[in-house]
This record gives sequence, C-alpha cells and structure tokens, in this order.
Amino acid sequence: MSRRFVVLMVLAAAPAARGAEVRLTYGAIGRLMADQVFTQEGRKYVSGGKDKRCDNAYLERPAAGEWNGQLIVKARFSGRKGLDVFGRCVGLGDAFDLTVAATPVVKRGKLALADVRIDTGGKDSFYIRRVRKALSESLEKEFSLDMASRARELLEERDPRAAFRRRLSGFEFRQVKVTREAVILDVDFALTVE
Repeated sequence: MSRRFVVLMVLAAAPAARGAEVRLTYGAIGRLMADQVFTQEGRKYVSGGKDKRCDNAYLERPAAGEWNGQLIVKARFSGRKGLDVFGRCVGLGDAFDLTVAATPVVKRGKLALADVRIDTGGKDSFYIRRVRKALSESLEKEFSLDMASRARELLEERDPRAAFRRRLSGFEFRQVKVTREAVILDVDFALTVE
C-alpha cells in the first residue's frame, strides 16, 4: 500500500471536526504585511505616492510583536507636506520610528485593527501630532489581511508529484487572540482531497 493511500484513508476515516486554530508567529505576520500591505518597494504609502516628491508619507520596515495583549507593529515613518519651489521641497516633514499598538479583530472575514494608537517614542511636534491622528484613522479603516485567500493559497498548493488535489471550502474566520508567541486565529473550514 502506498504511503499516500494510507494518509488519505486516515483522513477519510477521521471524524468530521469543526474549528481549527491557526497560529501566526510574529515573523510570519511581518512577512504577510510586507507581502500584502507594504507593497510599493517595501513601503506602505499613507498619503500621496512615490511620484509626489514633496507631498507623501509612508511606513517601511515593519516588525510585529505583542505587548499587553495587543498586536504591535514597529515601523519607520517618513513624510513631508510641502511645495516644490525651484526643485526644492518647502514645507513640513520628518522621519522617525513609531510603534502602532492595536487590537486585532475580525471584520468581514479579514484580520483588521481596532483601537489603534500610535506612539512616537516621546517625539512630538505639530506635524507629528497630525501624523499620529491620521495614521490611527487610516490604519483602522484601511488595514486588513485577507486570511481566506492566504489559507486557500497554502492549503490548495498543488504538488506536481501528488496524485491528488486539495480544495478548501467553507472558510470562516471567527475570532482572533494575541499571545506572547503568536496571533491565534479561530477558523472553520473543510478541506477536500480529490
């Protein structure tokens, strides 16, 4: 009997279980964010864009972790709000490290952020206060990771040597919890091996 046949028989004989726990380590979250959110040369533009030299703001170099039951993301912010005057930018601008602290939640089946707070390590100015406010609002409204698409990619990945295919269905992302080691996702799905 082939090893694949035995594995398929064990899977087929197993009782139908509902619910699964997916643990996302903070290293994996950082890579997911880089892949899905920080997509423009490793940056996440929160205002303007690469083509607007004197009027843009972006985050780069994300690193995820946990603090007091919240998800934290440390990143570098760079931004300026000014005018191009004879090839020079005139106006406000700054670059600094910041920490985003937020509660991860499930919104419409995606991992999203709520109660977003921005800490700039004691650095303060009129510009930085505006940045903190704008980033908090922006991240709460716009940040999300599509967990169903990611699960589909991982679980349905085709092995050219395998004589079977896997198909994911009924994916439901229900709850999220933050621990010191990982973000734990409570999901429900069915995986069909054909």
